[in-house]
Amino acid sequence: MKKNVMMRIASFLMVAVLLSTCAISGTFAKYVSTDYTQDSARVAKWGVTITGKKGTENTMFSDSYKDTPATYTANEDLATITVQADTQNTNVVAPGTNSTLSAFAITGTPEVDVTVTYVADLTLTGWQVDGDFYCPIVFNVNGTEIKQDATNNTAALLEAAVEAEIEAASATYHTNTDLSAVNDDLTVTWSWAFEVDDATNAKDTKLGNEAVTGSASNIALKVDVIIAQVD
Repeated sequence: MKKNVMMRIASFLMVAVLLSTCAISGTFAKYVSTDYTQDSARVAKWGVTITGKKGTENTMFSDSYKDTPATYTANEDLATITVQADTQNTNVVAPGTNSTLSAFAITGTPEVDVTVTYVADLTLTGWQVDGDFYCPIVFNVNGTEIKQDATNNTAALLEAAVEAEIEAASATYHTNTDLSAVNDDLTVTWSWAFEVDDATNAKDTKLGNEAVTGSASNIALKVDVIIAQVD
């Protein structure tokens, strides 16, 4: 009887040892791999502003013009106005006048690539002498002269040529470009020669006389600028 008890105790201890061995092996003998990933970000800067000039602001035409200093001697007033509309804020053009487009003030240094797109709309109304198209105004867009000639021999063709040249100044700028420099990337000027020859003087005079009768020729230029992120 005592021997049986001892055998049972020995068997119990052996089972306990085996169970302990399994528990220890399960706790201290397993594969474990760990790692982690983490990141953060902020929104990329835009900060682009466009301040356009419009309405009665001096964008390209004016109600008065001053003669160039070269016309005067040293003792004369260099600020003499030689062309003045009879109504304030009524813009006029005349032989001997010229001006430069002053359209936008662009600022910002965006952290993305951007496109600067120009959309131009030039409208020439009237500009007829004895039934034929006649526009003495010469445009210059970024150094390219555009005027009435054998190619641009109608108002529609001259309008399209000027618009296309302005819109060709559209461009893409790389990230972190200071867009204030873009203000110098489009230069549009116009001029009306004071005197070319007798035939031109006669045509210019007819345009001026038509203005007296209320049928003045008109010119209007609108330039939109669109700045957008490149996809």
